[in-house]
Amino acid sequence: MDILSNFAERLKECMEEREIKSPTLAKAIGANRTTVSELLRGEYLPSNEHMIAIADYFNCSADYLLGLEEFPKEKTFGKNRPFSESFSLCLKESKTSQYKFHKATGISYSVIYGWLHRGVVPTVTSIIALSKYFGVSVDFLLGRTD
Repeated sequence: MDILSNFAERLKECMEEREIKSPTLAKAIGANRTTVSELLRGEYLPSNEHMIAIADYFNCSADYLLGLEEFPKEKTFGKNRPFSESFSLCLKESKTSQYKFHKATGISYSVIYGWLHRGVVPTVTSIIALSKYFGVSVDFLLGRTD
């Protein structure tokens, strides 16, 4: 299964376990019912904000919802830190300069600069790729702290 299918399937499972319908979830995460229906059909991945809200609502990790972890670990996360801090920590811990990161990934300097200094946040798809590159969880990059 791919990430999109994994997410849709895991979301359905979480909703079924708690006997939650789309309107209830939509209200809880600040989305409309159409958005939740599209997520359940696997049409696209949620925005970062909705991903965090869904994971918080079901008290699980974003990595589990995306199928990157096999089993749900009940986890309560604290305040979210900005993506720029998480990304900066990854660069620092991996001893990777912006230049080296640019060369290895082909991501432009302007995008990297935006992530670090302008509050720009990549899509969930890009965050998944970054988590694989740095060997960290999606939750870490989304700024979800224990």
